[in-house]
Parts: sequence; C-alpha cells; structure tokens
Amino acid sequence: MKNEMSALDIGVCVNELQDLSDAWVDKIYEIDGTFLTRLHLPEEGRKDLIVEPGRRIHLTSMKYHPPQQPTSFAMLLRKYLSNTRLAGIRQPDFERIVELTFTRKDAERTLIAELFGAGNLILCDENREIIQPYKGESWKARSIRSGEKYEYPPKRGVDIRSLDREILKKAISEAPDLVRGLARNLNIGGTIAEETCERSGLDKSRDPQSLSKSEFNKLLSSTRELLEETPKPVVVFENGDPLTVLPFSFQIFRENKMDEFEEFNQALDDYFGRTIVQRAGVERKKRMEKKIKKITTRLDRQRDRLTELEEKAPKVQEEADAISAHYKTIDRAIEKLKELRRSSDWKTTKEKVEEARASNEKWAKFIRSINPQNGTIEMKLPEAIVTVSLKFSAFENASKLYDRHKRIENKIGGVKKAIGETREELERVQEEGLPAPSKPVPEKVRKRKWFERYRWFRSSDDFLVIGGRDVHTNQEVVEKHMDPQDLYFHADIRGAPHVIIKTEGEDVPEATIGEAARFAALHSRAWREGLGNMDVYWAEPDQVSKHAPSGEYLPKGSYMIRGERNYKTVPLEAGVGLVEVNDDKIPMCGPPSAVKTHSEKVILVKPRGEKKSDLAHKIKTQLEEAGLEVKVDDLMRVLPPGEGTIVS
Repeated sequence: MKNEMSALDIGVCVNELQDLSDAWVDKIYEIDGTFLTRLHLPEEGRKDLIVEPGRRIHLTSMKYHPPQQPTSFAMLLRKYLSNTRLAGIRQPDFERIVELTFTRKDAERTLIAELFGAGNLILCDENREIIQPYKGESWKARSIRSGEKYEYPPKRGVDIRSLDREILKKAISEAPDLVRGLARNLNIGGTIAEETCERSGLDKSRDPQSLSKSEFNKLLSSTRELLEETPKPVVVFENGDPLTVLPFSFQIFRENKMDEFEEFNQALDDYFGRTIVQRAGVERKKRMEKKIKKITTRLDRQRDRLTELEEKAPKVQEEADAISAHYKTIDRAIEKLKELRRSSDWKTTKEKVEEARASNEKWAKFIRSINPQNGTIEMKLPEAIVTVSLKFSAFENASKLYDRHKRIENKIGGVKKAIGETREELERVQEEGLPAPSKPVPEKVRKRKWFERYRWFRSSDDFLVIGGRDVHTNQEVVEKHMDPQDLYFHADIRGAPHVIIKTEGEDVPEATIGEAARFAALHSRAWREGLGNMDVYWAEPDQVSKHAPSGEYLPKGSYMIRGERNYKTVPLEAGVGLVEVNDDKIPMCGPPSAVKTHSEKVILVKPRGEKKSDLAHKIKTQLEEAGLEVKVDDLMRVLPPGEGTIVS
C-alpha cells in the first residue's frame, strides 16, 4: 500500500493547485499532526487544503473534526497567515517539497511542506529565515531551527524533467539492474521505475550494461513520455483494498480494478481518505482485542477469587461447628491456661500443658501448639483443626467464625454478580464492538528514557550528564552508572546531587566540564537558598569511595573523595527548553549554553522569586507561545529545587 506521495505525484498535484492563487486564508487547524488550511477563493468559495508532513498535500472534500482547542503550532500559523493571500505554490527542483507563499500588505511568508521521511512544516519569513518549524531538527548538512536560514536537503537524484541521454546513462550505468538505477538515481521511486521498464518492453531486472542503443533510446523516450503524459488519475485496488493512487493509468496495474477521477487532487483525497478509514479500522481492531483481553483477564481473576472463597467458606463453617461442639473442653482449656499464666511464664506454661497431655487430662489433649505472640492456641478437634483466641470464650470464638463465614458467603454472592456483569460486558463488546474513539488517534503515554529517572542534560558537546534526585538515585548514579572513564562532580555544599559525565571513553572538552559543574550547582541546596555562585569540584571515578577513613562515619548516600580535587566557581542560572530525543520532544533543564545548543527556544531562570509550580506554568506558557507543547508535570520534574524567576 502506498503511504506517501512521490515527486511525480507532487508535481502533478502542484500543477492543479495553481488554481488556488489569490485565495485568502481563513483558518488553519491541526488534527493529530495533519494540517487543514481553510481557504476562500473569490467566485468559487471555500477550499480545504490538507497537508500531512511526510505523506501528502491535496485539496479535500472530506469533513475533518478539528479539536476544540487549537494546538500551539496551529495558533502560530494563524497568527502569521490568517487573512493572507496565497500568492504562489511551487515544487522546487522536482523534490518532495512544496512551498506555499502568502502575502499580506508588505509582509511575505512561506510555508514549506517537506513530504519526505518523517516530514516537517516550516514557516519562514520573506528572507527564508525560519520563524518556527513544526519539528526542530539538525543534521550535518542543515539545521531546521528558529532563526536559521532554510536550506534544502542534499539532492538525492536529478530533476527528471530535464532528463537527457547523459543523465539517464549516468543514472543506470553502475546500478545492479534497471529498476534500481531508475528508482534511486532519478529519484522517481520503485513504482514509476517499474512502469518505465514496462513501457519500454524491458525486463526490470536487466543489467543496464547489456542494453543496446535502440533499447536505451526506447527507455529514454518512455521515461519522457511518462512525464509528459496528460494526467488520467486513478486509484488502484487489490483484493478490494486500495493499493495506490497514480496520476496516470499504469500498465503494470492493467489487471487491477481502478477508479478513475477527473482531477488528481480528487484521486488523492479519495485514496488517502480510504487509508485513513482503513488505519482507523486496524486501530479499532487493536483496541477491540485489547479491551477483550482486559475483560477476560478480569473475568479470570473473578473466577479465581470465587474458587478461593468457595473453598474457604466450608472450612470456616467446619471450624465454627467444631468449636461449638466442644465448647466445654475449649472453655476449660482457656481457663486452665489463664490460670497457669498467672503464676508462670509461657515456657513453664507450655511444659505444664505437655505434662497434662501426657496425663491424658481432657482439657489439654486437643492442644497442638501455643502462640504467645498473638495469644492463640491451635487445637486438633475430631472434626477440624481450629485456632482459638485466649481473649474470648469458646462461644465468642465460634461466633466470630460464624460471622466470618457469613461475610464470605456475602462476598461469594458479590463475586458471582460481578462475574455475571463481566460476562455480559464481554458478550456485548464481542457482538457490538467498541464505541468510536473521541479522537481519531488516542493520545499515547510517552515512555520515559532511562536517564529521565535522574536529573540530566545533554552538554553542548553532546555528552550525557546525569545526577541523583534523592539518596537512592544518588547511589545508583555512582554505583550503577559511573564507569572508570567518566567524571564525577559535586557542589561543595550539603544537599547536592552526585553528578557524572558519561564520556563513553571520549575526551571531555572544557565546555562540557564547565556545564557539568553548573548543573551540579543549580540542582543543589544552593539554588533553594538563593545563592548567586557556588563552588563545585570534580574528580576521577577511582577517587570516589564509599568507605570512610578509620574512626569516621559516612552517612548513607555519601562518598569520600581521595586525592586532589579540581574546583570551579560557577553562577547559578538555568536554561529550560524542549529537546528532541528519539522523535520525542522532552523538557531539559541545565546550563543555558547546553540548552541553547539543543533547543530552538530557551527560557533562562535564576533562583528565588516564585513558587516552583507557578514558575512551571509560566515556562509552559512561553514555550506554547513559541509553538512548543509541554506538560506542567514534566517541567516540574526537571526544574531545580525551590523558587525561581524567569530572566528572559
């Protein structure tokens, strides 16, 4: 199944979208990572343009359900693009990129949709300086960050619209076969490459070096003809399911069922609309299976509980009946034991019970053991082994067991009722299915990275630095995570975390050492006390010992540093921003220089001022104004201990 548009698809689509020129932007919505721009075209009315970064762009007639509360990035786009005029749409150099230019008075904005890879949506000013990206990203070749100039990604192929003999020859000459040479080096994708081979009458697995001159010429002309062909959009099906959407009818799918459309935008809307429904069906099935598993697990637990109670009830009844049947003997045993305890300790009492049992005294013959700790005796009666409390008479002991039996019977009734309700729920879900979710895609709980258990940051040189949150995690940092090649840091004050730089055997630059020292200081008690500067020392791991010198004592979580320490005086100031870790945007608090390296938006904080919770809410507001979403709880987790104030 096709998941994203090819460069050829985008070219045909953009050509059709030229009719949108002079349309006015009304509203912009974000629906689970897909952007819907509501346009008004004079004399034609409303037009809805859908952009899903990494996948597609086209007009849509489908009804989408935007969230009641717009996302921060949607709000930012509205701020810059509402009431602007769509001045132009272009596909640069046959790349999987679409640029939409908007004008308003003297201002010009460009919205760049990257439809390759994970995708992105980038808002730029008239100088192509990035105002805000949907996702901040950096590579060796370019950086997608606020304030940076937008640069295209490195070219992966050629613009086949200018295809000639030399370009085609170079593209296929060193490839293992025709289809891979065309797909990779002309950047047209596997499906179009296969179609080109089909129209040329050439086997797609053919060695390019074996082509004759006429075969090469046929390949060149077929490729050109495909690009120049008048669009005849189709959605292709296989076994009743949508397989792909194409701007032309491809010969390689001549045996497949096809739906034809007048415009390619209509075909794209139909195809991707179907795949959305299909994905929703798959997701619904997964939710159904998960729900059924949850119900059956609950039913199994209820059945196990019923079995347990049904086994326990007759035993309790049996014990109560046995005590009632032998109440005189039991009362006599209780009285005798109390009498012995008045003049003897428990050891002597036990010895006298043994003597009475040996003498075959009736009151003692049923006693198996005595438990002084809870004041009970275990008696082996003819009907059952029972436990009797010395605090109560035989009648009272039996009465308590009868009451317990009654409670168990009541519980049995309750569990049976619950089992019946659970069975009904299971049958209902299996027959009727689940109600439609309130959102197209439910919110997922992000799984925390291992280092988020601790205080952490990434240095400006990309070293991971971690520190303890409490006594327990402080010990873990030193004893579980500190390797011989790492560096150890500690603020010169009681109430500070143990901090280490995870070097992975690399040499640590001075910048990272300074940042680790600042990190150790800002998460220490010095921040809570509102100090401006703090001394921090660092040492090698082999200098860190949990053993105190003879005659001295180290509190739990403390360590002795042997040998020379390196000291640095550092200011107490923190930077807060969102950094990307394995496709997740997570808050990071650390030295400002480090946060600035990894986050497009940095908020500086100093000690004293507002409560930590109020500070977190203000930071959240500023980040959201920059188009970044974050939870207050996640900010609270990374901020230093105590009060703080936003500097900028």
